[in-house]
Amino acid sequence: MTQLKSLLTGKYMLWLILAIPGILTTINFLKGQLDYSMIMHITGEFAGRFLAISLIATPIALMFPKGSVSKWLIRNRRFFGVSAFAYTLLHTIFYVFEYPLSRLASEFLQFSILTGWIAFFIFIPLAITSTDAAMRRMGRKWKKLQRWVYLAAIMAFGHWALLGLQGEHASMGGALFHFAPVMALQAYRVWKQNQH
Repeated sequence: MTQLKSLLTGKYMLWLILAIPGILTTINFLKGQLDYSMIMHITGEFAGRFLAISLIATPIALMFPKGSVSKWLIRNRRFFGVSAFAYTLLHTIFYVFEYPLSRLASEFLQFSILTGWIAFFIFIPLAITSTDAAMRRMGRKWKKLQRWVYLAAIMAFGHWALLGLQGEHASMGGALFHFAPVMALQAYRVWKQNQH
């Protein structure tokens, strides 16, 4: 019974749960059951959602230091961060394969697109070094590198918000819904840590 509980609550089960939306949406896209705009919406939203979860772990732990949810978030925040990168990578792959190189080049410097690329490029070294071995090898430098996630988050928010303002139904609602709580909790984290 203990082994079953360990399996159901362990990291491999969490990896599976985090991967399921990406697997299902990719299969449905390849079957023709999802169009390009929908696959971009789903992968982008999950990337933002998992990034947000990874960023609220520390502030939540500061608010509820003895809470079981806080401890679970701290223990698993790297999994959510890597999953955010995986969905960002999937999002980028679909974008790159949808359009010719000429269009990708012409759109690259549009601020709504450039912010997305900046977030993606920042995510790469963060994801590569998100292993226990990398943490041990890098020592204090690991935390300094991982702080770049805040810039990546700002760029991801900018990308989502600016794209949301384009089109017939212009709205920043999705971006604000996911990132406003992160901003508020990060402000709390800064305030709380400056009290000591």
